[in-house]
Amino acid sequence: MRRRNTEHTKRLLARNLRRLRLQREWSQDDLAGAAGVRQALVSALEVTTSNPTLESLDKIAAALDVEVADLLVPTGKTKADLPVANIPPDGRGAKQTRHRRVGASRR
Repeated sequence: MRRRNTEHTKRLLARNLRRLRLQREWSQDDLAGAAGVRQALVSALEVTTSNPTLESLDKIAAALDVEVADLLVPTGKTKADLPVANIPPDGRGAKQTRHRRVGASRR
């Protein structure tokens, strides 16, 4: 199994935590109060300067009404995560155009 980069995991946690918190229109203090953790921990997690305990992650996930795993899963990378307006109605990708290479001679 491939070893993960811990900085990558911290960034995933930070992005997901912030996204979920803002979806609920909560401040960091609101989330900390609901989870029973310090606001400083929420802040440190969102700027990737803290390694949380499993207990802290569990409290935060419970306050956000999600699973702990949801805090660590990449989002926004599948077609299902895109807003409907960005998907062409015919289901095909954007129109492709041909570009001439820089420095290539014209025929």
